[in-house]
Amino acid sequence: MNKIAENIVISTLKTIIVEQAPPAPPAGGAGTALETDNAESDNGDSPFTPAEKRFLGKFDAYGTQHLGIIYSLSDIGIREFITRSGKDLNLTPEILLKMIKDGFVKIIPYTGYGRNDDYTIELQLSLDDVAGLGKDDKAKAEKGSGGGGGGAAPPAPELAWVVKYGDVLSESAKIAKRLLSGTKHNYVNESKTIKKMPNYYVKHVEQMIKSLSKKKYTINEKQRLIETIFNNLKLSDKQIEKSYEIYKKQNQIATRIKKN
Repeated sequence: MNKIAENIVISTLKTIIVEQAPPAPPAGGAGTALETDNAESDNGDSPFTPAEKRFLGKFDAYGTQHLGIIYSLSDIGIREFITRSGKDLNLTPEILLKMIKDGFVKIIPYTGYGRNDDYTIELQLSLDDVAGLGKDDKAKAEKGSGGGGGGAAPPAPELAWVVKYGDVLSESAKIAKRLLSGTKHNYVNESKTIKKMPNYYVKHVEQMIKSLSKKKYTINEKQRLIETIFNNLKLSDKQIEKSYEIYKKQNQIATRIKKN
């Protein structure tokens, strides 16, 4: 991670920490001391707090030096990553900020330095240095897999972030083609689903129906078809919306690069 990108991440994490800080105690009172997730370790021979150990233990548990996917180093990208993956990785803004500043982890392009669409957290220590910190997670993973061994895969991102918006449209087209080529359409019950869908997605699916079918559909028939496609797609309207946001952002970045 270059210095500019690192400063963006650090600045964003500091802002999130300030926003999440508990309110100050009433004036005149001593207040109650709150124990934070990053409280000091009782073990004097370890440089890490218990919370930091739980995070670093994920590298040990999964046997990898890379964890998580960050889709943008912008403010919204860092916030989204913490919200989506923080619980799975035992990671809070405070822990990530301290780990980066202390040089124990850094953020690098997800597929190496050849491209920089997505980013991931890279451990700057060897796996030997964190050996044993993930034993509890390892035990849970092995128990869940029937004790077959082989380790566990790192926490996967939500489907909305795995599927690019172009793939969402491609899959929608396949479903539409299958529905339109059938002799009978198994429509879903009429609902308000379509009103919650992103307008751009509805527009794109309407264009698909028009191009794939020789028959002209009424507005009601098209709406029911779109709802059926949406239900077969098994994505929420929010997931499609977020995928489209990333798609737009990447297109904007690509346009700026070409202009420069």
